[in-house]
Amino acid sequence: MSSRYRARVSVEQIEEGTELAPKFDADGLIPAVTTDYDSGELLMVGYMNAEALERTIQTGEAHYFSRSRQVLWHKGATSGLVQKVRELLIDDDQDCVWLRVDVAGGASCHVGYRSCFYRRVPLPGADGRSVTLEFTDTEKVFDPEEVYGDAPNPTRV
Repeated sequence: MSSRYRARVSVEQIEEGTELAPKFDADGLIPAVTTDYDSGELLMVGYMNAEALERTIQTGEAHYFSRSRQVLWHKGATSGLVQKVRELLIDDDQDCVWLRVDVAGGASCHVGYRSCFYRRVPLPGADGRSVTLEFTDTEKVFDPEEVYGDAPNPTRV
């Protein structure tokens, strides 16, 4: 673990102290919620390992850890849609981070939409029937085929 991060020794240190002591899960990851700095719009939720968090702090650009590909990922390195971190916050238990970002190119989703949250689950529930998702965004900011070509899709199963 980076020397930037302190060992977790007490509740007081974690909840009321000034030392950065993130709690990574059993896989070495911490959830990262990412929103647009100006609008507050939720753009994506990803994960960071210690190195991704360290690189984000060092560079001021968002880095994540891809669980599907098992690699460190600099957001926008391929697409040019770099997330410039304007504010990085950590929650009270230091087990989740919140990135408030400006996005070069105006999109954060590899599918081409501005936000990864472009579909709504209709409520109330479907009473045992399958649920039909509703699109909340119908215009893509970019064409993923043009940007990524044959690059592996980070979420492909």
